[in-house]
Amino acid sequence: MGAKVQAGGNRIESQGFKAARQHLRRDVYRILESPTGGGWVRRWIDASLILLILVNAGLVLVEEALSPGAYAAELGWFERATIAIFAIEYCFRLWVAVERDDRHDLPPWRLRVGYMVSPVGLIDLCAFVPALLAGLFFLDPRYLHLVRLLKLTRYSPALQSLATVFYQERRSFFGALLIAVMALFTSASLIHLVEKDVQPEAFGTITQSMWWAIVTLATIGYGDVVPHTPLGKIVGGVSALMGLCMVALPSAIMASSFMEQIKRRDFVVNSKLVLQVPLFSDLQILHIVEIASMLRPLAVPSLYRVVRRGDAADCMYFVVSGELQVDLGERRVKLSNGDFFGELGLLNKAPRSANVVAVTDTQLLVLEASDFDKLTRIYPEMRNTIEAHAAERIKFQP
Repeated sequence: MGAKVQAGGNRIESQGFKAARQHLRRDVYRILESPTGGGWVRRWIDASLILLILVNAGLVLVEEALSPGAYAAELGWFERATIAIFAIEYCFRLWVAVERDDRHDLPPWRLRVGYMVSPVGLIDLCAFVPALLAGLFFLDPRYLHLVRLLKLTRYSPALQSLATVFYQERRSFFGALLIAVMALFTSASLIHLVEKDVQPEAFGTITQSMWWAIVTLATIGYGDVVPHTPLGKIVGGVSALMGLCMVALPSAIMASSFMEQIKRRDFVVNSKLVLQVPLFSDLQILHIVEIASMLRPLAVPSLYRVVRRGDAADCMYFVVSGELQVDLGERRVKLSNGDFFGELGLLNKAPRSANVVAVTDTQLLVLEASDFDKLTRIYPEMRNTIEAHAAERIKFQP
């Protein structure tokens, strides 16, 4: 009997330890990986890692400017500390990889392997493994520090969008590459046929002619190898014009896709912010999508005056996070998550009647006057709610 009680106690203790470990792992995941969690701890860790990456890159330049070996011992200790920090970070990210909310259908080992072979996982690995290998094989690790600059893509949404653009448009870029290869062989072959007898040392073979073709198509024009015959100059002019078109083609693909990616990312962010406003919480997803296209996110710092008394009313605001203070003269009202303001001026077509100042860093959604009219026509019940809320506010105004 005692053995059974002891076994049951051990089992309960084991389950409690497992639950505590899962809770800790979930907290670490929010800090390291979750886009909406972590708070100031995540911001502090990200800022520290970004600073460490930049210092490592800067040391490559500083070390070259100093006399060789002047601070070898200090730099060696700093390098070992950097390797340890990035290795610990990688181990933690590998540990919490099983907490991904979108892939709970996969076993833990698949999720961890997925992180290891993902682009961000490989970049995290390259932050410390090349330096370790350099130390083992007595190689110069200075230039391996530059690999760590790739980790900045983790902390920059713009760089992440750029990487997404390259992946999504890979077929278009491959097509542009094929066009470039065809133009290269065509230009090299034509200039070889035209100039091989005049300049055999420069255009004697197609392989030799490729250097001129690359420089001309890239519109660099070093001038070390130039055509002498009139027909050769015509080939060179046509090749230069072809080069301009080839440069414009991938640039246009990248610019168009990059802007589309930015718009898509902003739309997703707006949709998530809209869902946090109680006034829109009961709407269907199609309506949320329509409203998200009307709203514009606005982040303001503390002590920022959002609305000034007497100004023209051209929009209203929804508070997603943070705290604001409405100055009504003799009284002050606090606004927080889920509240909205600025609707009185739009409903009455009158100037602003109060000052509104951000007490803390605040995230707002802005609805322009034209979109307000459109939205209240589409959803009359929303207008009724806003008008009722405005009527309550008017009672308390001096």
